[in-house]
Amino acid sequence: MAAVRNSGIGDRLSVSIVDLRTRTTVLAYHAESPLNPASNMKLLTAAAAMIELGPDFRFRTGLYGRIVDGHVQGALCLKGGGDPTLERSDLMLFAQRALEEGARQVDEVIVDGSYFDGEVLPPLFDQQPNEIAPFRAAVGAVSVKDNAYTLRVRPGPVDGAQAVVTVDATGYFQIDNQMLTSAAGAPSVIADERPTADGVALSLKGTVPLGAPTAAYERRVPAPLPFSGWMFVDALKAAGLTVAKKVTVGTCPSELPLIYLQTSLPLGQVLSRLGKDSDNFAAEMILKTLGAERTRRPGKSSEGAAVVVDILKQLDVPTTGLVILNGSGLFQGNRVSSEQLTGLLAAMYANPAFRDDYVAQLAVGGVDGTLVRRFRKLPRARIVRAKTGTLDDVIALSGYVLGPSPERAFAFSYLANGVSGKHSQARGLVDQLVETLAAHLYAAPKP
Repeated sequence: MAAVRNSGIGDRLSVSIVDLRTRTTVLAYHAESPLNPASNMKLLTAAAAMIELGPDFRFRTGLYGRIVDGHVQGALCLKGGGDPTLERSDLMLFAQRALEEGARQVDEVIVDGSYFDGEVLPPLFDQQPNEIAPFRAAVGAVSVKDNAYTLRVRPGPVDGAQAVVTVDATGYFQIDNQMLTSAAGAPSVIADERPTADGVALSLKGTVPLGAPTAAYERRVPAPLPFSGWMFVDALKAAGLTVAKKVTVGTCPSELPLIYLQTSLPLGQVLSRLGKDSDNFAAEMILKTLGAERTRRPGKSSEGAAVVVDILKQLDVPTTGLVILNGSGLFQGNRVSSEQLTGLLAAMYANPAFRDDYVAQLAVGGVDGTLVRRFRKLPRARIVRAKTGTLDDVIALSGYVLGPSPERAFAFSYLANGVSGKHSQARGLVDQLVETLAAHLYAAPKP
C-alpha cells in the first residue's frame, strides 16, 4: 500500500487485488472509483461474449445466388454475420465455390450487412476524426481484412517515370497518381484521401527512388460494406470469372439459394484478438454481435453495451458508476473501477465452464501479445495472464497472477488516469505490484 500511496502518480489511481482462494480483498486503493479503463474494457466485452454467446459460438457468412448456364441470374449476394476474422483468402474460397457451382459470369455483387445497424463508426471514435490508422477502423456486418487497406508504392522503371501504386479492392478507389520515380533520395509519399458516396478518392504526390523496395501503408476504410464488395470482385476475377463493375449495398433477396456458408473459428479462439492483441476492431464487432444476438434485430453498439451490463449484474458485480459506451476502450467516455474488474475476473475464474477459455485469451507475461516484453523475470514462467491498456492519459493492467496450484491465484486491476508524460512511472508501479504478488505465491515455505 505504501508504494501505491507514495508513487507520485496522482489521485486518479484505482487499484484492487483479490485473493481468489478466499475471495478476500488484499489491497483496495480508491478501488470503487470509476476511471477510464482504456483497453481493459475488452475484459468486460470478452466475458460478456463468452457468457452470452458461448465459447463455441461461430460467426457465419453466406454466399447466395442463382446460377443458370454459367451466368449468375441477378446478383451474387454476400451476407455477413459480423465475423471479425474474414480475410482475402476467405473471399477467394467463396469465389472458388461459386466457380465450382458453375458460375462464369457475374453482373452484380450485393453486400448484405443488415445483421448490424448502419452506424459504421463505433461510439467515441469521432474524437479523432482525422485519424486514418487501422486501430480506429469502422465496423460492418461484412468486414474483410479488419476494414483496412494496404497502399503499396514502388518505383517505376526509370528516373522520372510514374511510380507504381496498388491498393486492395481496386474498384473502391478513385486514384489520382502523381507520384514520380526519382534517381535517388528517400521515399516521400503524400497521400490525401477523401470519402466518396461508396469509396475513397485517393490523391498521391511525392517521389520514390529507383531501386527502393515496395513501401506499404495500412489505412482504415470509411465504408466497410462497399470495400468488402470490391474485395470480393477482385477475388472473383482472380478465380477466372467475368465480373461487371457493379457493387451494391442491400439485402439478399429471400428466394436466392445458398451457394456456400462459412463459419468462423469458435469464439473462444477468436477472443484472443481482444485479450492478447488488443484488437479494437474485433472488440467493436463482437459488441454489436452481442446486441444482434440478444435482440434478434440489426446489432447496435448501445444494445451490446446493455448486454455487458446485464452480464455483470448476473455475476453479482456492482455496477455503480459504470459507463460502457464502446467495446474496445478507445478514447474518452467509458468508466470502470478496479473493484468492478477484479469482481469480474474473480467470477470468471470461479466458473469452470469459462475459466480456461477466459484465461487463455489473455496475454501471457513474457511470452506473447501485448505482454511479450514484460514479466520475464518471475519465480515461474507464464504465471501472469493479463490485459494491458494504454492511452495518452491512461495506463492500465488487469488480470491474474497464477500460483503453484489452481486455487492459489490473485486477481488484480490497476487503472491509472491522468498519467500523460508519466507512462513509464505508472507502468513501473503496476509491474512492481504484480512481481510482489508472484513472489508471495512462490515464496519458500518457512521451516
